[in-house]
Amino acid sequence: MEAYRHVIVLACVALYMVACVAVGIWAMRRTKSAGDFFMAGRNLGIFVTAMAVFSSTLSGFGFVGGPGLVYRMGMSSIWMVICVTIGYALSFFLLGKRIRLFAEVYQPISLPDIVAIRYSSQTTRLLISIAILCGVMSYLGSQIKAMATVLQEIIAENSSATWSLEMCVGVSCAVLVFYCATGGIIASVYTDLFQGVIMVIASVLIFFTAANCIDGGFSEMSQTIMDDNPEAMGPWGALGMMGCLSWYFLFALGGAGQPHVITKIMMNRRISAAKHILPISVGGYCISALLWLSIGLVMRTLVLQGQHPELTSADAAAPQFLQA
Repeated sequence: MEAYRHVIVLACVALYMVACVAVGIWAMRRTKSAGDFFMAGRNLGIFVTAMAVFSSTLSGFGFVGGPGLVYRMGMSSIWMVICVTIGYALSFFLLGKRIRLFAEVYQPISLPDIVAIRYSSQTTRLLISIAILCGVMSYLGSQIKAMATVLQEIIAENSSATWSLEMCVGVSCAVLVFYCATGGIIASVYTDLFQGVIMVIASVLIFFTAANCIDGGFSEMSQTIMDDNPEAMGPWGALGMMGCLSWYFLFALGGAGQPHVITKIMMNRRISAAKHILPISVGGYCISALLWLSIGLVMRTLVLQGQHPELTSADAAAPQFLQA
């Protein structure tokens, strides 16, 4: 089996991309109107919506950038998890029922539609559209970089080919654009569901795997990192108290206003579903966060103990761990 390891890894990556394309084609056949394309016909179930909310929020940022932050800063990034859960709660408590009821009455197909109807102004529609575009561009950029980084690492480790980061960006974007353009939000939601299930399962498995990578488990990891940098294993990590608390504005207040979270709240089948979607989303996010914490800790420990060379980039922590 070890002899076919590289082939299996590459085959899994190819299969995943084919699955995303297949979801796009399947969703295209289910899309009959603009409401289906942009709002999934407001017919999503509780579990589908919940998984789509958390996986679209975590995604490449958490699975690639998260371990890198733990590798560099220690426990600082745990405050991101706390702030994100607060952001989820704010979104659902302030907007969950109201925005779904609003969508039921006025049938909007986007967040700018809701703002324009609420304030009876086309100017507000334009302003919110510009704000969303500016905010989403940077967010999307980080996701694309995460996709490309992982793909580049996998290809470099499992084949003799050498792909540039730009080429990996092109391939990743081609798959992303295809399923989004053909299947609309239905394709996006169901790929999020697929990814969310994989995230939860993988996070649990990786957590226990990481715990057994070092004799003594997480206690030994904590002690090794503390001997090198005591602040890294403190409650605020190497970033410090003010840096960690500043994430509240980005991940709690900012997270509460993320357009891809708010619009998904409008897509569920029942107005009362928000109270069930919230705990599932928070639970999925917290379980998946085990991955970035455990990988970051174990990779830093392996480097400090001399069992792994120093990483050229902190973002390589997750790909290097999974390839080891």
